[in-house]
Amino acid sequence: MIPVFIAVLFCVGSERPRIHASDVVFMYSASDPSQYDAYSGTVVGWGGRPRTRDQRDIEAFRGRVAEAHRRKMRYCASVDFLVDFRGFIDFRPETFMDAVCRDLDGNPLHVPWLWDHEYKGHPAYWFCTNNPNYQAYLRDQVERVCMAPIDGLHIDDYSGTSACSAYNGGCFCPYCMDGFRRYLKDRFSEKELREMGIEQVEKFDYRRFLKERGITAEQFRRESWRCPLGDLFQDFQNQQMKEVVGEIFEYAERLRGRRLVRSVNSSASSPRTLIVAPLIDYFCGEVPHHASTAEVPVEPVFVFRMVEALDRRQTATAAGHDWAWIKANGKPGLVRTWIAQAYAFGSTFMVPHRQWCYTRELGTHWWYGRPEDFAHIYRFVREHAHLLDEYISLADTALIYSNANFSEIRDAALKLAEANIPYVILAAGDESLPYRITSEMIEPYDYLIAGSKPLPDGQEEILQTANAKIVRWEGLDKLPDKMKGRITVDGSDPVRISIRHNPCSSDSPLVCHILNLNYDFEMDDIRPADVTVTIGESILKRSGLDVRFGMIHMIGGKSARLPITKVDEGVKFEIKGLGLWAIVELKGGRI
Repeated sequence: MIPVFIAVLFCVGSERPRIHASDVVFMYSASDPSQYDAYSGTVVGWGGRPRTRDQRDIEAFRGRVAEAHRRKMRYCASVDFLVDFRGFIDFRPETFMDAVCRDLDGNPLHVPWLWDHEYKGHPAYWFCTNNPNYQAYLRDQVERVCMAPIDGLHIDDYSGTSACSAYNGGCFCPYCMDGFRRYLKDRFSEKELREMGIEQVEKFDYRRFLKERGITAEQFRRESWRCPLGDLFQDFQNQQMKEVVGEIFEYAERLRGRRLVRSVNSSASSPRTLIVAPLIDYFCGEVPHHASTAEVPVEPVFVFRMVEALDRRQTATAAGHDWAWIKANGKPGLVRTWIAQAYAFGSTFMVPHRQWCYTRELGTHWWYGRPEDFAHIYRFVREHAHLLDEYISLADTALIYSNANFSEIRDAALKLAEANIPYVILAAGDESLPYRITSEMIEPYDYLIAGSKPLPDGQEEILQTANAKIVRWEGLDKLPDKMKGRITVDGSDPVRISIRHNPCSSDSPLVCHILNLNYDFEMDDIRPADVTVTIGESILKRSGLDVRFGMIHMIGGKSARLPITKVDEGVKFEIKGLGLWAIVELKGGRI
């Protein structure tokens, strides 16, 4: 049976608006609104704003929002923390250079991937989100988006200066130096500060502190975390980022007088990207898909499972270099595999109608997907929304995520996905990730996979009290044999399985997504396959369902009854001519 706490966790009403598993999200507003109809669109995720306060710009933006609303779509406007350098130059034409991020030598920093952009003779400067004048420009953007009845707000490059300190060599402007000084004073005692080499915190200047110790600007750019106090400086910038992001969302909601669905351009793909999770309703952005391998990647599966652990969703697109490869090679069939996989694992993949491409050689360029290549997949999603919405992963194994064990848990997640071993992720957070495991959360699972480092904040003690078998991840071959074979596939390799259930409804079927990974580069399509799937009794018992019959749904085909065979180890069914993606409903009586 489904544990009561799971049903409570996932089925209680939320005051926050959400993105649903069956939503069809347009990354940008469609230049031709008929595309919304072709793709059965439900959300615009990254909808821009009026370029200026000129009435013509405002009315054009309102018109884009109205086109979406006429189709009962939600419209999420967007503000830019980084790439709208042109707008800020016009906003503060006399003083914009005062807000540029500075490296250790005081030199202005640029946005690396906008090397081919300039405006009024200026490159794409990286402006500091800790600078009050630049914060005023962020609020100005919010005021412009709220001139229309928007439903949500997206922040592009939300990390702002915290990303600059992480990998671009900054920021050592006066506002960052003053802010870091106050951060240290509030956090540490005089004794602790002296142990760090800080005698008078009121006069402390981090830039001078590093230069006195022989740190160069290039050294800080490449390895800031290895520099003295580098980890604390990054934590300061991360805290500033959260404060600014929260203020921008709250300002927009005050102006609109309602809650807005919140997103940032990111994916749940590293400890740093998870910091913002409590402030948003979903992640909306690039997930690398390794297009140049011409294979269906497993790496996005970790992202889709990670956002589920945070009770969020990913509206994914591929990375700029992925789209550049698709454009250069003309392979929309590979993109179809990305779309299917995202939905099969509980997230969404944004409609590829207009995609940003990037290479070091070409810089920014664009690829335009055609409805005839993709729209049928999105219509399939909408037609089967009842088998996607409210569904979560079903498993008897949980991976216990902590930031300190990120690499190990990510590796475990990918290896288990490749082996079709069902699992969920539970987040054991820390100061930067306010999620905690409890005894009630881990009680239902038979196996708990953890990393080598102890869990923070007393959560290791909770883990050790579990009745489940605790396995420290050392690779797939070191797992107990009983953990393997919960789901088996015969007749084709590779096939990827995602099994999901709806804890909110006792009448809902168990759903098994079967993804055919046999992509043929020359055909730019999936080779059909005959497969036999066996689902073990231990998984079926967790669903509380006595499976007796099934229904199969495949893209481009009619739904049909699927014969189910009871076997000693569970249930078995056969699919002839499996194409890209099949959704199998498993039905029966409740145990």
